[in-house]
Amino acid sequence: MTGASTRKLSFFGWKVVGGAVVLQALVAALFQQAYGVYATFWMSEFGWSSTTISLAYSLHRTESALLGPLHGWLLQRFSPRSVVLVGVVMLGGGFVWLGFVPGLAQFISAFLLMAVGASLAGWLSLTTVLVNWFERYRARVHSLMATGLSIGGLAIPLVTLVMVAYGWRAAAIGSGVLVLLVGIPASRLMFRQPEDLGLLPDGGTGSDVSDAPEVRVPLPSTSLGIALRSKEFWLLSFGHTMGVTIVSAISVHFVVFARDQLSLSVTLAAAIFTMMVATSMLGQLIGGYFGDRVDKRYLAAWGMVGHASAIVILAFASSSAALVLAAVLHGLGWGVRGPLMGAMRADYFGRGSYAMIMGVVSLIVTLGSVGGPLLTGILADATGGYRGAFLILGGMAVAGAGAFVVLRAPA
Repeated sequence: MTGASTRKLSFFGWKVVGGAVVLQALVAALFQQAYGVYATFWMSEFGWSSTTISLAYSLHRTESALLGPLHGWLLQRFSPRSVVLVGVVMLGGGFVWLGFVPGLAQFISAFLLMAVGASLAGWLSLTTVLVNWFERYRARVHSLMATGLSIGGLAIPLVTLVMVAYGWRAAAIGSGVLVLLVGIPASRLMFRQPEDLGLLPDGGTGSDVSDAPEVRVPLPSTSLGIALRSKEFWLLSFGHTMGVTIVSAISVHFVVFARDQLSLSVTLAAAIFTMMVATSMLGQLIGGYFGDRVDKRYLAAWGMVGHASAIVILAFASSSAALVLAAVLHGLGWGVRGPLMGAMRADYFGRGSYAMIMGVVSLIVTLGSVGGPLLTGILADATGGYRGAFLILGGMAVAGAGAFVVLRAPA
């Protein structure tokens, strides 16, 4: 191997990617993906309705939206390592608090603390770091980071078994301890950019002329104001919002839908949900491989088609086989589309104002992450079923695919 190749393999940026995967897996397994399983226990113990459960989840997404611009400013102003570390401590402490809540008011307080922590230690912070460390391999590293979500989802059966065996309170307290023990070391890897360590994006050092052909000239950056005035920003945001609407709704209601409408056990429903997440990992690998080679716009559109197909199948599902088919299609669409969102914005707007731009994006897409579960829960309670809500979500998926197709290619 040449010296340049050896440096590529030992590039510290890959350790940063590894830390991002670990953090994503923690947040996904113990907080995001596990919410639907927790919900079944909360509904049984406290007597809460689907609407109440949806409102609680929507509070998390609302917090993420309101925090978004401030979160972006914090990432520009302070070290991402510090921001992520604070988030890890808040998430872990919130989990421990959750294990002792006696009712709705205290639950909401603990859940909001966890939500802020999950946001600070989550997607916006991690994508901002990775965009700075990689230019040529952006789709690839975003997809690798997204596998953390899938890895976390694969742990859902284990989380479910812990809840069944020891209760959801013990599971929450144990989750908080695990977040602190694993998340704090991972957060220390989140250096803002390779230049801080005397490196260049994608593994260059700039200290050897042999690196010169491999070093990519950084793309020009767009300011937040210019980005907000561009058609591309709003088309991307619309398509992204439609995708988040569907993913959030399915994440919250999938297990409840399978239990109430198809009479499946919570354990079996959680297993199918886990298969969905595992399928999304395959989609992430596909999207990461092709995302750096073909037009990301059309890959994202095909991902939305996968969402639409899955939602329509769910609307008319009457057996576990239909549920499995929908899980596979939704997982593939989710996996292919999701990681491309951050990489596409970096392609269009550069990395100079990336954190600020993505902070505003989080404010916009939260309309979907809040509205999706809430609309689905309200319609399910009002009609006694999920078909109407699922058909509406299917139409949103088609509209999102159209937004990606009409996007102009980045300069």
